[in-house]
Amino acid sequence: MIKKSYFLFLALAFISLLVACSNDEASNDSEEAGGDSEKVELRMLWWGSQDRHDRTLEVIDLYMKENPNVTISAEFTGWDGYWEKMATQAAGGNLPDIVQMDYKYLAEYVAKDLLADLNPFVDSNALDLSDVEDTYIDGGIIDDKLYAVNIGANAHAIVVDNAMFEKAGVAPLEPGYTWEELKEKAKQLSDKLGDGVYGVHPNAGVMGFKHYLRQHGKWLYSEDGTELGYEDDQLLVDYLQITVDMLESGGAAPPDVFETAGTNVEQFPIVNEETAIVMDMHSNQIIAIESAAGRPLDLMLQPTLEGGELGHYIKPGQFLSVSESSEHKEEAAKFISFFTNSIEANEILNAERGVPIAGEVRKHLKENATDAGRKMFEYVELAQEYSREIDPPDPQGSTEIESLFENEVQDPIHYGEITPEEAAENFRTKASEILAKNK
Repeated sequence: MIKKSYFLFLALAFISLLVACSNDEASNDSEEAGGDSEKVELRMLWWGSQDRHDRTLEVIDLYMKENPNVTISAEFTGWDGYWEKMATQAAGGNLPDIVQMDYKYLAEYVAKDLLADLNPFVDSNALDLSDVEDTYIDGGIIDDKLYAVNIGANAHAIVVDNAMFEKAGVAPLEPGYTWEELKEKAKQLSDKLGDGVYGVHPNAGVMGFKHYLRQHGKWLYSEDGTELGYEDDQLLVDYLQITVDMLESGGAAPPDVFETAGTNVEQFPIVNEETAIVMDMHSNQIIAIESAAGRPLDLMLQPTLEGGELGHYIKPGQFLSVSESSEHKEEAAKFISFFTNSIEANEILNAERGVPIAGEVRKHLKENATDAGRKMFEYVELAQEYSREIDPPDPQGSTEIESLFENEVQDPIHYGEITPEEAAENFRTKASEILAKNK
């Protein structure tokens, strides 16, 4: 009896041990697979070209593979219609957890309490910014709160096809060239490149006007955001006259050549060698536009103003923000941290949104950059030499003013439907009414 009881005891103990080990292994497997972690569903929204969409989707897949408990649903569109989509979702209380944000819209979304303060997640290290210099972080801070993380620094630029300059026998643009030189070279290019080919894809847009104002020591908005920041309408008249002169001389492509492209770089005339220059771009766009063209293109500074101030500044290319309505703010912050610091993710992204902000990532990508990527890195370094401090984020109402400028200044000037003087007077009247709401 003793022996039987003894062996029965050993058998039961052995079975218990096997069950315990099995449970431990199952528990470990479950933890490794994220099985014990909360299942989290996030939505992410961004704008961009097809190239950006493909890269971002691949990074999302990589993150979900490394974090099986997280599912990220992607929503994306072009720049056209993006902010209308955002506004609609915001009005319905349905903003995605992670949204791509632009510097000029940041203050407006913060004022409406639509974006979360990310400082608590920096403090907890869920959002790791330890390898990021303050200069890359500051643009996303309003009233000492971090509402947006810069996902690529860039600078205002133009894109040029230097091979077309060479074909036309026209000397290339060099840093420090003036607005007058731009007009002269645009005319020379059009004259020498044949019918249907033009020197410049013009853009009498608000971004170029901001640059022109900075060259005069001004900004589009007053410090308190309640009125325009310049008093003399001749500044806008002179800026618009540059485009009018190029259109009238034939140096610039007429609007039927470029208007259908909108902001879609794949359809820009320079892609099809219909223009040698496209105005008012950002340095990060060289990746997508050169990819679309299938041939080398280059970045160049905006024209300088003789006797004027420096117009350039280093700009947060885009941001990622977390919506205040998100139920998973910490997990959204962790994804932004991954987007910022992962070398593998940034090898996929390839600095398409701009120069990365994390030091190790930036160093790695520059050493391994494609030709287009290297051009972007080198251009941002060049632009720093021609830059001064960035102006504050645009105030509330700026989106309405951007639309006003596009619809009642830029487009009518391109089509010759209004004079620069009429456009400047009309813009001041209507923009002042919009900004007065901030008082």
